Amino acid sequence: MSLTGAPFLALVVALTVAAFVGAVLLMPRISGTGPRPVAGRVGLLILTNAFVVLTSAVLLNNEYSFFADWTDIKGALLGGKPHVTTAHAGAQPVGLDGPEDPPSLPDPAAQTVMPTLPAGGGTGRTRSFTVTGTHSGLTGQILIVLPADYFEAANATRRYPILETFSGYPAAPSQWPDGMHLTSTYDGVVDRHAVAPAITISPTIEFPGGVDTECVDGPDRKVETWITQDVPAWVTEHLRASPAPTGWATIGISSGAWCAAMATMLHPEQYGAAIVLGGYFSPQFASSFHPFGPGTPAATRYDLVGLASRAPPPVALWVHTSKADGVSWPSTSALLATARPPLSVDAVVLEHAGHRASIWMDALPGALEWLGTSIPGFSPQTS
Repeated sequence: MSLTGAPFLALVVALTVAAFVGAVLLMPRISGTGPRPVAGRVGLLILTNAFVVLTSAVLLNNEYSFFADWTDIKGALLGGKPHVTTAHAGAQPVGLDGPEDPPSLPDPAAQTVMPTLPAGGGTGRTRSFTVTGTHSGLTGQILIVLPADYFEAANATRRYPILETFSGYPAAPSQWPDGMHLTSTYDGVVDRHAVAPAITISPTIEFPGGVDTECVDGPDRKVETWITQDVPAWVTEHLRASPAPTGWATIGISSGAWCAAMATMLHPEQYGAAIVLGGYFSPQFASSFHPFGPGTPAATRYDLVGLASRAPPPVALWVHTSKADGVSWPSTSALLATARPPLSVDAVVLEHAGHRASIWMDALPGALEWLGTSIPGFSPQTS
């Protein structure tokens, strides 16, 4: 019997009801104050509550696909390496021999006045600022983690690549530096000389808090404009950021991975690459938020599989997915079948894996190494 779906849920619900009815019938028979009656009543209560918790867990797993199947649970509990395949579609990545700065971009050496961080926002490497976007009109938090050597005198005129992160739903901007341990993982890859030091930026994407916006522009809130225009403009004004698209990349998990793919594929003038962990390639709106309907021009614009077919952008994607992940795999497999140059897609595909953060955390070092070896602005050789 499948771990997900109605049959297994019905079985667990039936067992839970049976445990409750059994507890009601047996309680009067084990009344008393002696050790055995007390132990019996405690055991009945523990068993009944255990089935209630199991029912809740199965319901949540059906909704969010944390564990895909029994093989996935076995691997999570007992360990062992999952079966992994790789796939490639479209063009090869830009590579370290590709051009870093298009001719239309300003020469960084000619920019004698270096940006400076505004007052406030904290101290140390991690800073937090509240910003109002001039294009979107939205006000949100931008959480910044600076490279360890950012304030060294020798680097006073050095410009750093930018990694813009997007959280899954629900989550705050702190999900990446805290929950996903991006800062320590990135530092470790830098120490291995596999990627250049970078500034990571994590903007708010829930407007208001608790609403899964899918990072799109709707009639009442322009979140895509916020993350792809307002946030980069603020970062460029206040941080020593790379001026080239190959020095800007995005990363996200789940719905945040959709945001990363969307931002990069729709804005190749701003971003050169995206890391897509458990993501998908068209927005998946909750029942409470529908900024546009199917078949509308907006729906067509946000269909990234269609975009990869009719007008593939010159960007590179690193995608991590699982054939058992019902959230990520359907649109990812369609993208792999459709992508063509100049779009480049490298995919790591697991056979049995669910939709959960622990899987993506394991994949993070490899994703960052890909960034360092495939995207010029993140190469330790050119930094």
